[in-house]
Amino acid sequence: MKNIRVLILLFILSSCGDNTVDVRLPAANVSPNFNYVLDTVFIDAGDEQIYLDMELNMSDYSVNEGLLYNLKPETGRVEVINIDSLRLDSLINYKIQGPNSVKQYFPFGIKKTLFGDTFFKEYRIIHKLNSSGKKIDSYELINRELTGDKLPFDTEIDGLGEISSDGSFLASFYGNFKIGGNVLGIAKVNLIDRSLKLVPIDFWDQLKKYTVTVDYDIGKRNSSPEMKFLLLNGPDIILSTSASNELWYYDSESESVIHKEFHSQITSDQKSGKYREDINNQQLYMYWVKRKNDEVTFGPLIKDHTAQRFYRYSRELNTNDPQKPFYVYVLTVFDETLEQISEHRLNNSIPIMGKYFEGKSFVHKGSIYSYLKKENELAFVRLKPSFESN
Repeated sequence: MKNIRVLILLFILSSCGDNTVDVRLPAANVSPNFNYVLDTVFIDAGDEQIYLDMELNMSDYSVNEGLLYNLKPETGRVEVINIDSLRLDSLINYKIQGPNSVKQYFPFGIKKTLFGDTFFKEYRIIHKLNSSGKKIDSYELINRELTGDKLPFDTEIDGLGEISSDGSFLASFYGNFKIGGNVLGIAKVNLIDRSLKLVPIDFWDQLKKYTVTVDYDIGKRNSSPEMKFLLLNGPDIILSTSASNELWYYDSESESVIHKEFHSQITSDQKSGKYREDINNQQLYMYWVKRKNDEVTFGPLIKDHTAQRFYRYSRELNTNDPQKPFYVYVLTVFDETLEQISEHRLNNSIPIMGKYFEGKSFVHKGSIYSYLKKENELAFVRLKPSFESN
């Protein structure tokens, strides 16, 4: 991230007070000798039934091992899937009772580190087991258990955070997650010395305008918010959303935030935010949710650790011909400094995962694997991009 640090340094030298840098980037090359191979692959589970109720959102892909660890939270079972052989490799049954229990409330995430340790994430609590399966630590994500910055009154750290590959820290959103509350920024919890660093980022108000809400009666409400994504890049943190073509980059060395806005030559750069507000019945609510979902939608950034590139899928309904509307699918490519280097329109029939890219996605040996929902069977859409030099 050398270029990013240069930008940060220039900003610090030329201003004071605000530590967020805004960078507006030019449009990228649309098709620089790009091609791809697309197929669907299935995992051979033998006589076992792979846990798919959470669409792999509780799983962790280990880059150095090429293995996917999929957690079944009710029982503590972890399915180890070999991505090379496309087979269920083994099963690990962790304890949910006793001194080595990985379950205090309800585990909803797992992380396998480079050193063989395994973390289990729960609401406000993290359990750490060594390579032998012995619990060696637990962390409670509350003020009285952490030094450093203090969470403001009536706020908390979102348990759906990401743990670094070396197991040294957790990063997640913090704020008031009740109806009408605000996300205030990113919390970085050092798991070595149990210290807390809060990084305020003002993005929640703009994200609220993309939410469609229905009020059934007094005190009864349902809503369709946009997704917010968090990705670790070494010690640094990347934040993006499904609603707009931008990101926030927290550089841990300088403790500064860079805000980058991108431009697409294929899709819109953000949702319209123009939705009816006086919705009071389910039918009208679903109509406006569909209208919003048909607008441009950006998926999470996915890192290729070998090529040092980032990928992102996006999608938008093309209505130039109202009689034959169709979705336009795009793959955007970013370099290691998160500069947008190219974007590519994909075949219209590509079965990219759900409306908001909620399924698991990762890069294995240069191919992008995206969870594909199938009845009682684990499958992935696999896209292998290729770039030819001029």
